[in-house]
Amino acid sequence: MGTTHTKAVVSTAKGDVLFEEKAAYPTLQPFPGHSEQDPALLFDAVITVLEKVLGNIKDKKDVVAVCFSAAMHSIMAIDENGIPLTNLYTWADTRSNKYAKELKDSALGKAIYLETGTAVHPMSPLCKITWIRNELPDIFKRTSKFISGKEYIFYRLFDRFVVDFSIASATGLFSNRSFTWFESSLKYAGISTDYLSDPVSTTHSETGLLKIYKDRFGLAHNLPFFVGSSDGCLAILGSGATEPDEAALTIGTSGAVRKISPQPLNDEFGRLFNYVLDDKLFASGGASNNGGIVLKWFSENILDKPFSSAEAFEWFMTTAAKATIGSKGLVFLPYIYGERSPVWDADARGVFLGINSLHSREHFMRAILEGISFSMYQLLQAMEETGGPIDTVYASGGFIESDFWLQMVSDILGKKVVVSYAADASAMGAVFLASRALDIIKEWSEVKEMVVTSAVFEPDAAAHELYKKNLQIFNSLYKKLETDFAILTTENNTN
Repeated sequence: MGTTHTKAVVSTAKGDVLFEEKAAYPTLQPFPGHSEQDPALLFDAVITVLEKVLGNIKDKKDVVAVCFSAAMHSIMAIDENGIPLTNLYTWADTRSNKYAKELKDSALGKAIYLETGTAVHPMSPLCKITWIRNELPDIFKRTSKFISGKEYIFYRLFDRFVVDFSIASATGLFSNRSFTWFESSLKYAGISTDYLSDPVSTTHSETGLLKIYKDRFGLAHNLPFFVGSSDGCLAILGSGATEPDEAALTIGTSGAVRKISPQPLNDEFGRLFNYVLDDKLFASGGASNNGGIVLKWFSENILDKPFSSAEAFEWFMTTAAKATIGSKGLVFLPYIYGERSPVWDADARGVFLGINSLHSREHFMRAILEGISFSMYQLLQAMEETGGPIDTVYASGGFIESDFWLQMVSDILGKKVVVSYAADASAMGAVFLASRALDIIKEWSEVKEMVVTSAVFEPDAAAHELYKKNLQIFNSLYKKLETDFAILTTENNTN
């Protein structure tokens, strides 16, 4: 269950993909900072893809499990009858920025980060619930529970409120040490545990599918539905990055670099998150708001070209490739939608630095790709400083459709980049999680044998040195403009 669509992938337990289906849904962004989805459309998408893929299977008893992957940080309010009182606020909704800024640098904010592994930022349900309590008091009074998108799906399918440790650990409300709701966060948000679902392991399953859906899916047996994990955590598994010196890099709508760790990587500068993968492992890393969505923004709003097809993506890459490394001294800070890691600043803005008369369309387009890739470099660097060296990066997300961008990332990171085109990495991670829960695989290291390597990109040392010139400017640019970003946001809100 992703930001733009839900995908169902049917696979053997060993990772051989048989077929897949997907269904899209819109994100409502009527004003800056707003990012909502209609939970009914999300539920319909899940039902639609499950119906389609299960309809392709002649003997339903051949299906041994369904396992879920879902986007993090979403939250919605429902009443005592389970009726939505709000839309689903996605990770990109930043309306709670005021409360996040007040909490972030306080002693309580720092304690919450260390205990929960989630940075204090308007993306987090902790801040969103606080915003609802203060800005929508009538809604807050009528709220029975605050739940994520995946929790809403499980409630509709099983009439139960459960949340996996992974989704819970991305809320800012859950201790990733005790695996329970964190009292200090609850007190700050003004809620009790009654407002939240029951936390369960990522390998927890429900078998009591409501009859109406059992009939729609054509199921005669009690098929286990594993609650699963978050898309970010599962993308690591699905990519095959299971060793300590390996990381998973994803650039889709947003971007992230992550690795598996036996303990949280608590960064003294608060740059990294630490989310739960299973009962013994964590997914540590950093995420950026600004991935492929920036290409879409630039194409549709600046170039006046639609960006909704493979052909449009290919045209963008081909045009950007006409510019040389460094985009003739043009540096792009890609914070078009604010930013999460490493700066955790919803006020951050996008910047083109160094524009002169020699720059044309292709330089701006290449600078965008370089800027997004520089952000990935910063995240990888923070992970190495905290958790040790990383030798190999496993890539996933929409950007892997471009060899040009993959080679650029390899050159900028100075790392070997490995790609598998078999299927969506998060969906395959869900397959592997279910296989582990069913004892089909015994250790996560066995995933290596199931992930087919499709391509390997080796870094070019000369190109890496050329990128360093703009990267040095990029690394210092945010700090120089941080105060100005805050002023611009204040003036925009005032005027």
